[in-house]
Amino acid sequence: MNPMVRIGLILFLVIFQTTIYYAIPSLKHFVDLLITFVIYAGLFLPFIESIVLVLLLGALMDSITGGLFGLYLSIYFWIIVGLRPVVTLLNLKNAHTLRLLLGIAIGFEKLMLFIGTVALKQEIVFSSESIREMSYQLFWTLALGPIFIRLLNAMDRRFKDYVQSK
Repeated sequence: MNPMVRIGLILFLVIFQTTIYYAIPSLKHFVDLLITFVIYAGLFLPFIESIVLVLLLGALMDSITGGLFGLYLSIYFWIIVGLRPVVTLLNLKNAHTLRLLLGIAIGFEKLMLFIGTVALKQEIVFSSESIREMSYQLFWTLALGPIFIRLLNAMDRRFKDYVQSK
């Protein structure tokens, strides 16, 4: 894919996840599309390009969410940096490997968001609703995340084939 198309995809995902995603009650506990994109970028894109895209994504999320600035930026950055050694070790064609990586990334994101919330409010905010929300999101991301990653990878390969044929 063209880098500008990827930036457009990032803008779409950020707008979708921060506005439309939470406006529709049935989507509230659905797939975390941003983490899915971060995993895709970390696994299938060149390292420098994935770092630039993830830093842009993190900066957009930090500016929109109104929480601790730099929280999403650091979460996405460390997921990308942590994925780089995994790329050489694991079989990325296996859906179970993608599910494992998605589960670890979502767990890391939720843990860091929890720590950021505690740091911001100076109190521990922990409820059964947050555990239920995380478990639903984890379930749907593990179920559908590998499909989205494969879809993004297939679109990327199609675009490269189209550009090379011209």
